[in-house]
Amino acid sequence: MTGWDALWKQRTIPPSEGSTLADLIAADGFNSDFALPSEASWSAAVRRLAAALGLTPGTSVFEVGCGAGAFLYEIELIGCRVGGVDHSPALVAKAAEAIPSGRFAVSDAAALQVTPKVDAAISFSVFQYFVSLAYAAQVLDRMVEKARRVVAVLDVPDLATRDEDLAYRHKLAGGEKAYAARYAGLDHRYYDRTWLADEFRARGLVDVRVEDQTIDGYGNAPFRFNAWGFIAR
Repeated sequence: MTGWDALWKQRTIPPSEGSTLADLIAADGFNSDFALPSEASWSAAVRRLAAALGLTPGTSVFEVGCGAGAFLYEIELIGCRVGGVDHSPALVAKAAEAIPSGRFAVSDAAALQVTPKVDAAISFSVFQYFVSLAYAAQVLDRMVEKARRVVAVLDVPDLATRDEDLAYRHKLAGGEKAYAARYAGLDHRYYDRTWLADEFRARGLVDVRVEDQTIDGYGNAPFRFNAWGFIAR
């Protein structure tokens, strides 16, 4: 178990931020000094991604590492049928409370059930917590096997901007030493864009796309990217 595994497994729900969406954003950790998107910018970004992925009313969407459901909450409002798995019992319980129509379970990402199949298998801001590239590849295998139409790995730390990202994080934390003390054992995994695109294509996905992250007010956005591909028919 990594430091991140232990942290998320023991995650507790923070006090209410007001609205349901604000509570879910906070519970999923997007209210940190490094993030802080507004509800409006979050909703707009999720809906842009939904359109790019072809998520329309009636589409079934499954999120790997769904957390408390901040991403799926907006997807469900579009009219999609949603569900997901997460390592954290507290966050899964929060997701089930916020989205009663959803189907949620506590599970390791690489052990997710591939049946029943869904139209879209998605992860958002999760791959950075994985212990290795080999583990990430295992999760991709499961996602591709589960999906009928599209697989998306979103909000991925970009290896090309790793140094800039760390400098940004060090500055907000009060310096490199302060950051190291606060986040000891909690390193993010960064991904090469080409590696992820090649992994998609190696699993038969087509129309593979890799794009910059664009969420207004989201501090991590300049250092993240989104990638997805479609199941060949």
